[in-house]
Amino acid sequence: MNSAALTLRPARDEDVPDIIRLIDDAALWLRGQGTSQWARPWPNEAERRRRIERGIELSKETDEDGPKAVTWLVIDDEGRPVATTYITRVPDRLLWTDEELKVKTVYLHRLVIDRDHAGAQLGERLIQWVGEWGRVNWGAEVIRIDVWADNVRLHEYYLKRDFAYMDEVLLQADGTERPDPRLPMHVYPSGVVLHRPLKAVEHWPWVLGLRPDVGLVLGIPGG
Repeated sequence: MNSAALTLRPARDEDVPDIIRLIDDAALWLRGQGTSQWARPWPNEAERRRRIERGIELSKETDEDGPKAVTWLVIDDEGRPVATTYITRVPDRLLWTDEELKVKTVYLHRLVIDRDHAGAQLGERLIQWVGEWGRVNWGAEVIRIDVWADNVRLHEYYLKRDFAYMDEVLLQADGTERPDPRLPMHVYPSGVVLHRPLKAVEHWPWVLGLRPDVGLVLGIPGG
């Protein structure tokens, strides 16, 4: 990633095609990584688009705790979207237990980074940012993610960033150790769940003046 500044902002309705492009570009790369993730839009193109559009709609639905969800978009200095993620405080009740639902949570979805920015810690920065945003704005105590069951490299990515599996780790048929997915892949392919406790961020070395409690348009040094 070059040293040009990046801008983080909430996605708008007109950003849907760019979000789909980021996902499709990532899917093309994933085909060579030994995973079935995003081999085709799940469960189909129309439903995938509907989920993305619904996520943006939820950012407009507010109550005393603020928006129910936010789709974030990172823009480079040429106006090109280079990363996205979606967070919500509304859980999928098929995936989480009643006990888990008692904990205020940031649910992280669709973290996608343009391959031109791979290796620059942009994904890690976004995870930290959305976690702190959820802690400040939603009172969240933990950040959770459901991960594609057979994308072992993605599991390792989160484990290296202080996430932990939420279920008992078992030896799988492919020789790796990971939990059984909570739902069958044909029902819901992202059935492996991980979490990380949230704590206040005292110092932001890579975002000058970052304040998750004020404003939504922020400059991120490219680093």
